[in-house]
Amino acid sequence: MKEMSASKFAAGVPLVIITGLSGAGKSTAMRCFDDLGCYCIDNLPPALVPTFFGLYEQSHAKGPGVAIASDIRSGILFDDFTEMVKALDGSGISYEVLYLDCDTDTLINRFKEVRRVPPLQTGMSMVEAIEEERKRLEPIRELATRIIDTSDLSAGMLREAILRNFGGIDAANIIKLEFVSFGFKYGIPLDADFLLDVRFLPNPYYVPKLAPLTGEDDAVYEYVMDSAAAKNYFAAIVNLIEPTLSEFVKVAKHNITVGIGCTGGRHRSVAFARRLAEHFTKLGHRAVAVHRDCNKPLI
Repeated sequence: MKEMSASKFAAGVPLVIITGLSGAGKSTAMRCFDDLGCYCIDNLPPALVPTFFGLYEQSHAKGPGVAIASDIRSGILFDDFTEMVKALDGSGISYEVLYLDCDTDTLINRFKEVRRVPPLQTGMSMVEAIEEERKRLEPIRELATRIIDTSDLSAGMLREAILRNFGGIDAANIIKLEFVSFGFKYGIPLDADFLLDVRFLPNPYYVPKLAPLTGEDDAVYEYVMDSAAAKNYFAAIVNLIEPTLSEFVKVAKHNITVGIGCTGGRHRSVAFARRLAEHFTKLGHRAVAVHRDCNKPLI
């Protein structure tokens, strides 16, 4: 069995082929690779993988690469899996074959929970169908560059394993944080997961030389953030948000929107969104500041 470094995908391995037993977690794995920014395609017959990847490369698409799920659902076309691997080896393409395994009892429970049956369950019991699939997949398992047994893994634990082994990042860092400044006079952002109010801070609007500026200007930014109240509130916000990030990953929530509001969305909220985005970016998170109302006219 080929050995490949866990960190290679993060460094540019362009192709991951996901296979394994039905019910072992391929759908969860595909969503995780999608979160990593990969182009993902499900249930592609093996013979089409090299051709599809060639088209992807010709398109000059941006991103870490392609994740393709290919499994027993392809029927007789799945028999081409070994030939596909040989073709990839001959082409010099760097790739990984991720095989997801699971014990029979766990698979039975999973199928019952979602009220589905294994793909091969036609004229046989569920146990027989699972074991028949396992038997057919034995040669494929031998070709895998990485095997993950999901028998004792929750969906969240499987996501963490994939992020760690293929993304080269901590699970919490897959989250994208969007700090949205806004003005309460224009309404709150309806998609906010956290909603914060900074209207209690000193208002630059009443300082003539600062009023025409925004929180993106250093003079306003320093006026807002240098106050003791702002520093204390900033620390409290960080302590509120930081512990939630790894927990959000466990429930497959990877995009967090933090709304920060002041009266007009021009000064205080903009400065705070800017400061929070800078802070979480330095911690290694994906964080951006978005200023919804910053350019609205002064009233």
